[in-house]
Amino acid sequence: MFKKKEINYFDLFIDSAKVCNKAAIMLNEMLLGSADNFPTMVKEIHEIEHEGDKLYHTLYGHLDRSFITPLDREDMLAIARNIERTIDAIDEVAIMVDLLSVTKIRDVAKEMMLLVTKSAEYVLKATEEFKNFKKPTTLNKYIVEINNIEETGDSIYQNALRDLYSMEKDVLEVIKWNKILDSLENVLDTCENVADGLEAIILKNT
Repeated sequence: MFKKKEINYFDLFIDSAKVCNKAAIMLNEMLLGSADNFPTMVKEIHEIEHEGDKLYHTLYGHLDRSFITPLDREDMLAIARNIERTIDAIDEVAIMVDLLSVTKIRDVAKEMMLLVTKSAEYVLKATEEFKNFKKPTTLNKYIVEINNIEETGDSIYQNALRDLYSMEKDVLEVIKWNKILDSLENVLDTCENVADGLEAIILKNT
């Protein structure tokens, strides 16, 4: 009789964070590139989002069948869900840009997107370090970095909305860019949720 292969949940978190990072990099390439390529890149990002969904359902299925887990099921599911929601939020930005027929990306959106790529990179680093959560060396640093990026993003987002409503005369442009900026800010919020969830688990288990 074959022994059932043990699942490494921490590796699944890392795999999910890698998908998240890949989606962020692809979205950044999309926003820096030609609008002619937007429809194709939206499809590619959406395929990456499907990868994230599959990993989430894989982890959920194993948790449902496992008697013993390295952490509370609810906590582990929350980590996976927060990463999956971040991937969804990145996918939403791509879809929003395409649906609203954007032909030129504003500099402030590129600035916020740079923060998104940095935050996604730190989420990946945090999950890689998370397996050592009882004796972390750099995990707290990554969590702080993600929180700092979110605060910076909030400031850029608020200033961008203020400028948008005070300087843009085209109502459709105001509506369009409000939605896009909202979507970008939401990605930073979801990254912060991942960081906050990891921090809560550290405090709970150490």
